[in-house]
Amino acid sequence: MKKSFFAAFFALAIAFGATAQGRFQAYIADYNDSTTNIRNAPNGKVVCTLVHDDGIVLTLIKVVNGWWEIDSTIEYWGDDEREVQLEGSKTGYWVHNSVIGFTGAGSDVGCKIYNKPSHKSRIVCEYDAQLLHPIEVNGKWVKVRAEDGKYTGWIHIDNICNNPLTTCP
Repeated sequence: MKKSFFAAFFALAIAFGATAQGRFQAYIADYNDSTTNIRNAPNGKVVCTLVHDDGIVLTLIKVVNGWWEIDSTIEYWGDDEREVQLEGSKTGYWVHNSVIGFTGAGSDVGCKIYNKPSHKSRIVCEYDAQLLHPIEVNGKWVKVRAEDGKYTGWIHIDNICNNPLTTCP
């Protein structure tokens, strides 16, 4: 009995760890509008509209066809720092990858994008402070597309700058 309990607990801990390590943050980068819609499913019904005059940071959970499910806690950065809890959707909260992004930590001096999710793979480019849109996640690696569309590749989660107001150290 004890063995099966510990085996089940260990398996659950491993499964949770694998899920948790893929979570990362990005900010609203919807520069064409002053609001961004949050939906109840990929391309679903709008359940909330975020007004963004300062930075808004979202925790991304998983992606489905270009749509990211987000954690229900939204962080506002800037002059009015606060957290807002989304409510009302029983099917989650979703945002399209075209309106979210991040830069690389220390991207004013260059950050590396790799062709595969590994530091041993070929470097696609080193970029400076360019907005990156998340496409997919693989463990602690995020596949990104540069805002200008010139580069697509992988960045390690530790190199993500999720602060919309700085380029991080």
